[in-house]
Amino acid sequence: MHDATSQSSHLKLAIAPGVPSSCFSTLLALQRAEEPNITIAFFETSSDDLVTGLDDGRYDAGMSLRNVSASSLKSQPLWIENIAVAMPLRSPLLAQTKLTIAELLDYPVFRWPAESCSLLDQRLSSLPPLSQQSIQHVTSFEMLALWVGAGYGVGLTAQSRIERADAWGITARPLAEGPYEVVTYLQRPNGRSNAVYERFERRAMQVARSGA
Repeated sequence: MHDATSQSSHLKLAIAPGVPSSCFSTLLALQRAEEPNITIAFFETSSDDLVTGLDDGRYDAGMSLRNVSASSLKSQPLWIENIAVAMPLRSPLLAQTKLTIAELLDYPVFRWPAESCSLLDQRLSSLPPLSQQSIQHVTSFEMLALWVGAGYGVGLTAQSRIERADAWGITARPLAEGPYEVVTYLQRPNGRSNAVYERFERRAMQVARSGA
């Protein structure tokens, strides 16, 4: 027998790479404090599977760093973070207060594609072919921090991640261009919602406004 009460006490939440952050942690803590009776089932998945899963009903909602323009989905921007330059503590670039993309190209530039930023991607793809060879893709922020901390190049990533990774021997400098930003989105199927999701969305917007 279909149990409507049970169904309304659950939220199936898909999480794409790169989403976990202090803001997300604050949101989940607020959710647990205000509605401890609601069970959230977490699904770590790719951005593509998140979209497919929302469409076919496997997930009630998703959080992603990639905006989706599909008419079948509603995509709500939440918190926004600036992309900065990650560099080793002894880098000669530390003498500069801000840096342009062109000034980075004497070094390997590590980029984590999960941190989607269309403006930055357009800027990098517009570089001459020889300069594009400096761009090195990595599979995680940890790999970016590893290469940068060991002195193998510089990285382009969310400034907050760099600041939390000082133990890796890296520091940040802002970019003079842009703004290049990483945006976290809360997504759900268009026209398909419930009270549990709506309250979760309100809390997400509350955290976004507070800048937690």
